[in-house]
Amino acid sequence: MKWFPKQDQMKIRNTDVPFNFYDSTAQLTGTITVSKSGLTGIGKLETRGSELRSREMSFSAKDFGARHARFKAKSADPSKPLIDGTDVRVKFNLAQNYADISPEIEGEAAIEFPFAQFKTSIPNARWDFSTQKITMTKNPDVPIENSYFYTTRKDLDSLSFNAEKAVYDLKTQQMLVSGIPYITVADARITPENGEVLILENAKIGTLKNTTIVLDTLNGYHRLTEGVVDVISRKEFSGYATYQYVNFLKDTFAIKMTDFHLEPVVETEQTKKFQRRKTVASMQTVGVGHVTEEEKLVLGAGMFYKGDLTMFATKPALQLTGFVKLDLKKIKDYNAWIQYSQSGDEPEILINFDNALTEDGKKVDAGLHFSALENDLYITFLNDKGEDDDDFFVPSGTLHYDTASREYKIEDREKAAGNKLSGKVFAYSDETTQVRFEGPVNLFKGTKDFNVTAAAIGSGNIQTNDI
Repeated sequence: MKWFPKQDQMKIRNTDVPFNFYDSTAQLTGTITVSKSGLTGIGKLETRGSELRSREMSFSAKDFGARHARFKAKSADPSKPLIDGTDVRVKFNLAQNYADISPEIEGEAAIEFPFAQFKTSIPNARWDFSTQKITMTKNPDVPIENSYFYTTRKDLDSLSFNAEKAVYDLKTQQMLVSGIPYITVADARITPENGEVLILENAKIGTLKNTTIVLDTLNGYHRLTEGVVDVISRKEFSGYATYQYVNFLKDTFAIKMTDFHLEPVVETEQTKKFQRRKTVASMQTVGVGHVTEEEKLVLGAGMFYKGDLTMFATKPALQLTGFVKLDLKKIKDYNAWIQYSQSGDEPEILINFDNALTEDGKKVDAGLHFSALENDLYITFLNDKGEDDDDFFVPSGTLHYDTASREYKIEDREKAAGNKLSGKVFAYSDETTQVRFEGPVNLFKGTKDFNVTAAAIGSGNIQTNDI
């Protein structure tokens, strides 16, 4: 014991048995200072299953506190506390049986939960000794950026997110975090239902249901809803979600996207430019969806689609790899699905007819043909012609649907644009079953010494076969 009369202080240090405080509910090993202004202390204080170390303790009748403290809540494992605070401010309220803990420096992740394997910078944490729960909150005036959680588990690769509130149950080692605007995983922003995430022991995040996913974080090209997601790490998540696919007609279809994974970003001139600015990552999230024939997805005017849809986070449109079927109701036995793929950059559905193949890999037929059996001329439009029949007129060019004339056309696009005069045209209206054609025709198979070059302009009806 040392007494400093001029400073009005008496300093007392224990040598063996610690000081007893508050009816022997708290023990201090260290030095206490008694003065007119109150009682302060330096050292280690143990109370209610916790350990507090500080050089700035202060005591009064019904509460005590500490600044710049190291604070631990003990568990059955001496090397692994339930809560571990570094450079924190602590205030025990003995009358109401709780303790308030907060970081000394705003925005510092000063509070750690070793069993949950998470640290947080949330400004206010209140430990209720009766319920053995720690309730964490953020005042409205504190920026959300200064209230965050991040995992210390290595294989989660420092996964982090902002949050406004959390409740940690010391008995079950479960933490319910709420007020989460989103969780950034790779280049995706995942918003859990009600902004809540349940964190189990060892940083196991429960399956997130009814989530909203925005891809990517830079451009926000894609928005998915009703997601069921498992966060694997800071760079990976799995699960499925519903994508609102908008077709060429601005109609919306709900597509289930699955198999979320990372793929390298294919370099373009645009991505190179962004790469120089350090704004584009080398990897991107990719998701895959599939549409069946029964779902009747209308791709564009007069066109149905079935097959795969691939979503790239860095591209605004989906990539399609599947089959297109024309909406033809009046052609008998028509059921031809044509192989189709596009990157999503085209403003309309265009099919190269010359190389078009059916789902079975057969060449697509259209045009006018001579029947070998009946020696008569007949019309086809994406339905089969006879194997032994000769072609009179075979269209060439791009197959598309003309919304102005309401016709399916196979034509030379340069000719259609008026940039050239030569070229073939073959148009069919399913409303009237009328066909129009113009271009070179084959009158007969020529010989070595004699042939005829001919062109024709004609029309006909695919049902009556009047040409």
